Amino acid sequence: MKRIVLFAFGTSFLLIGLVVLFLAVGYFQDPKFHSKTSEWLKAEPEDIWAYITDVNDLPNRRKEVVAIKILETRADGMIQKWEETPDMGGYMIFELRESIPNKLWKIELIDASFKMRGSWTYTLERKIPGTVVTIAEDSEITSVPVRGAYFLAGRDATLQKEMELIQNRFSGR
Repeated sequence: MKRIVLFAFGTSFLLIGLVVLFLAVGYFQDPKFHSKTSEWLKAEPEDIWAYITDVNDLPNRRKEVVAIKILETRADGMIQKWEETPDMGGYMIFELRESIPNKLWKIELIDASFKMRGSWTYTLERKIPGTVVTIAEDSEITSVPVRGAYFLAGRDATLQKEMELIQNRFSGR
């Protein structure tokens, strides 16, 4: 019986210690983050533009996006505001901030259940033959546990994954 109590106490102590360490890591991380990544792709800007601005297709190409709900559409047909439902639940509401067809697409996360906000700017620059794609992220996470989780996953993991998806889509050209 004494061994069981010691084991339970030791396991509890270890789990509490891991939770405290996780929270401490999140606490000491800078809430603000800026990074960007660029890649040259052998594809036309028009094709890349069509891919990155196809909000309705997000659940098909990003496994963490379960559903999309269009909240507003502009007069020209471009989606202005949408809500993403992530696979872990909750919501993320994005809004289009700037759009120059085949050149620049800037979106902003204006509300999220994860206490995160930010903007992502996609820039397309024709470099014959092909296009240089640059994605810049400026974000802020106010939740200590979410910052801890992003630290463990890699703060730029979302940015890198987005570029990887674009590269994979156009690598066969």
